[in-house]
Amino acid sequence: MTNLHDQKTLLRRSIQERLAHRSKKNLDAESRSLCRRIREVLPKEPGVIAGYVPMPTEPNIRPLLEELLSEGWIIALPAFEKNALVFRRAESLERLVMGPLKILEPPLTSPPLNPEELSIALVPARAYTKTGKRLGRGNGGYDIWIRRQRTLNPQTKFWGVCFEAQMVNDVPMDAHDETVDAVITARGKIDN
Repeated sequence: MTNLHDQKTLLRRSIQERLAHRSKKNLDAESRSLCRRIREVLPKEPGVIAGYVPMPTEPNIRPLLEELLSEGWIIALPAFEKNALVFRRAESLERLVMGPLKILEPPLTSPPLNPEELSIALVPARAYTKTGKRLGRGNGGYDIWIRRQRTLNPQTKFWGVCFEAQMVNDVPMDAHDETVDAVITARGKIDN
């Protein structure tokens, strides 16, 4: 039996291989369907939502975020400060800057997210289970942020966002690993 770290590494590789066998055209179509599914379950009134700027192996939710911004939603996006994951308000997706980890993020001048205002967080991952277990990229950034956000605002709902190929039967979990309240794929929302 391998240790937990090795199990997670193997699962990350397996997911990477699954995604590598999917065409960009198929992943783009699945991203559009997923955005529609998210839209179907969002509240009608604009609020505060945390999103993400997609990496190539993550569902592209940028069109949804642009749409929500135009409707008056407050969008917060991840940024890294002193190796910690934080969220800042994004006034426009066109004004994002390259951060220290080579990921687009709101500029340092953007206001920080007020944790008490956040109602929904869209959380990417390498893999999810139907019960909300999450496998991240391995640095623990989202786990720490989710735990802190839950302490500051227990009303925040965390929705995992992933491609169908990223759904698995089980994810090895450490004591520090956080789960999400629901998982959304192109097929719909799975509440836990």
